[in-house]
Amino acid sequence: MKTEELKALGLTDDQVQRVFALHGADVNREKQAAATAVAERDTLRSQLADANKKLEGYDPDWKQKAADTQQAADEKIAALQAGYAAQNAAAGLKFTSESARKAFLADLNAKKLPLQDGSLLGFDDFVKSYKESDPSAFAAEVTCPHFAAGTPGSPVQPTGREQANAALRAAFGNGKTNY
Repeated sequence: MKTEELKALGLTDDQVQRVFALHGADVNREKQAAATAVAERDTLRSQLADANKKLEGYDPDWKQKAADTQQAADEKIAALQAGYAAQNAAAGLKFTSESARKAFLADLNAKKLPLQDGSLLGFDDFVKSYKESDPSAFAAEVTCPHFAAGTPGSPVQPTGREQANAALRAAFGNGKTNY
């Protein structure tokens, strides 16, 4: 911002000086805030360095231990996620027994299939090969037989009770028989 630009806007010399004074105050305030932030940052960095030196004094291997602990935690989380994905994927399968399901899940977990978006990659291929190697682990797909026509032979003769029920139905106006 220049004096000529402000005068071109129609401001008087007094108004231009006031704008520069306000602008200078804003700039100085922001410079002070930036200097304070830099000083705080430098103080925090030195405190962190001092804390790290103290930790190394207490336990020189603390960084390695922290990294190992983080890696172990990540592996446990990955194993839990894979276990849940395996159980969810196997929920749609029908096994002959609970022990067959447990054996299947143990073999699946031992295979360590990669996990992507909550599903196991290669699960269908694993199930196919498992069915080939141990077909008795899976329950057979049983469908109910469908009878399209009656069985040949003589019709069933109604019993005395059925004849009495038919007579009562006829007496009350319902002549249907159920035999």
